[in-house]
Amino acid sequence: MSTTASTARTGPRPATAPQSLGRRTETMLRGLLCLVGLFHLLMAGWTALRMGVGLDPMVPVIATLHALLCGLCLWEQRAGRSLRAAAVFVCGQLLLLTAAYVYWGLAAQLRLQLVLLMPVMLVSAVLGRRPLAGVAAWISLLIVVGAWVDASSVMFHPDRLLAAVNDLAVCVFGTLLAAWLLHHSVTGLRESLQVARDHGRDLARKRDQLQLEMQEKERSRGQLVHAMKMENVGRLASGIAHDFNHLLALIQSYIAKARRSQGSELQAALQGGDSAVRRATAVSRRLLDFSRLEDSRPCLLDVATVVSDMAPMLQQVFHPGVRCEVDSGQVQCLIHFDPAQLESILISLAVNANQAMPEGGHFSLTVTQPSRVDEVVLRASDSGHGMSEEVRARCLEPFFTTKPMGQGSGLGLAVTASLVQAAGGHIDVESARGRGTQVCIRLPTRPRAAAQG
Repeated sequence: MSTTASTARTGPRPATAPQSLGRRTETMLRGLLCLVGLFHLLMAGWTALRMGVGLDPMVPVIATLHALLCGLCLWEQRAGRSLRAAAVFVCGQLLLLTAAYVYWGLAAQLRLQLVLLMPVMLVSAVLGRRPLAGVAAWISLLIVVGAWVDASSVMFHPDRLLAAVNDLAVCVFGTLLAAWLLHHSVTGLRESLQVARDHGRDLARKRDQLQLEMQEKERSRGQLVHAMKMENVGRLASGIAHDFNHLLALIQSYIAKARRSQGSELQAALQGGDSAVRRATAVSRRLLDFSRLEDSRPCLLDVATVVSDMAPMLQQVFHPGVRCEVDSGQVQCLIHFDPAQLESILISLAVNANQAMPEGGHFSLTVTQPSRVDEVVLRASDSGHGMSEEVRARCLEPFFTTKPMGQGSGLGLAVTASLVQAAGGHIDVESARGRGTQVCIRLPTRPRAAAQG
């Protein structure tokens, strides 16, 4: 519930005496005491100089007492007792005013009444509503007493009596009006200050709540980032294990073939196993290449030769129900590419095609050079189950896969696309559900003169 709404329902708070004066109020009180004390000190000196012209000798005495009272209150305030100083000032002023009004009457005070009454009423207003009301009543009684003194001094002469009554009415009305204005002004200022303090506390509390919420959100964000990192690490580990399983299957296949073979066939099987082991070491490099933590090692390659050399290994990837055809097209061109990365790309395409044809089918890898002599095209096609349009649109995204958990990481085509783009080429994927998939890789060629140089 807001402080403003609470104040509106319960009404203004009573102006009770403050427990302590604020910094600004203490400054005001100090200045008031200095001014009032200086005024009465000057008046005491001026009247003492004019004693010879018929002035009452009590005038400098009362003025000196006023100045001493102000000095005493200043000393109390400097000692850290501001409330006590204000109370002493009000009580001392009332006693001196009582003596003045009883001794001289009301008419003698009219010229200095504003200077005499306003300071004491202002300080009493600072002390609270009850002190102000008591001071206003006391001053009104003093005015009545002063008017009675004026009227009785002339034996109740009608003209002087009328003037005394007129002075009495004006002075009492002015005193009550000043007290009313001071009360409402000070009360309004105190209520405004209290509302401002309440708002300040509300803002501080909301600031603390906001800081706690920000800290909680930052903590939640950190936990989410950590969870995402762990998930990505798990996917990477799954993908690497998946690729190693395929390469280990190749090695096991070559070992089994070597056991059944003799002579030249045994030598070929051992060479195939050695090649599979070499490509297994390239799997870890592929992860570093994808994260850009290790630079690739590109060189000028005869693409037709690389594809022809990969044919025996690609045939080992597929199960017996898949027919694999590799056609280099006797293309005579060079590309600037890392040989291990190119071999890894071709194995990845073959593995994906094999998984897309569990009941068997046909896979073909061809190398062509279109009319543009500065480009070579590697086209891998299969007759598998194909992809829907939604899957085809996202197949090049990192970590996107439709395979079950533990059977794929979604990095194969993503890494392929990253490596092809780094070499200045681009990749296109065409597929439809039930119509197979075709992956077309276009790479820029280099002139033969570069190889000779």
